[in-house]
Amino acid sequence: MKLNRYKNQASRAAQSAFSLIEVMVGVSIILVVFVTIFAVMTMGLSVTQTSRENLRATQIMLDKMEGVRLYSWTQLNDPTFLQSSFTNWFYETNNIGLATAQGSGIQYTGLISVGSVSMSNSYSANMRLVTVTVGWLTGTNLTHSRSMSTFSSMNGLQNYIYNN
Repeated sequence: MKLNRYKNQASRAAQSAFSLIEVMVGVSIILVVFVTIFAVMTMGLSVTQTSRENLRATQIMLDKMEGVRLYSWTQLNDPTFLQSSFTNWFYETNNIGLATAQGSGIQYTGLISVGSVSMSNSYSANMRLVTVTVGWLTGTNLTHSRSMSTFSSMNGLQNYIYNN
């Protein structure tokens, strides 16, 4: 009879539940894992949004720069012809190309400046430095700015287009 008694106590100890401390350690590990997963997802979405904004700014600068490269030499040097400031808006779209109703989008403001080239070469008087700068304000009220520069010459690409 005593043998059965020991067997019952051994089996009862094997069937006992976890202690409160073990449960709390397990719950805290799971909590840390979930918080980490959500933080990584939030950071990934933030990086994606910033990349979209930077890409759109680059597209706007490239669009303006390609237009400036086709101006004739007289148009490029005429301060009344070249519009020095511009505004461009970017609206999010859904998969079928319709603009979503999430406010007014992101406003990109830009400046186009044409300056002389400070080189000691003889042809520096026939060249201009064109700079396009774009700035925008993100949803977190951070100001971003990007710029792109190129040289334009009197005997450049526009002569092949306009046959001057």
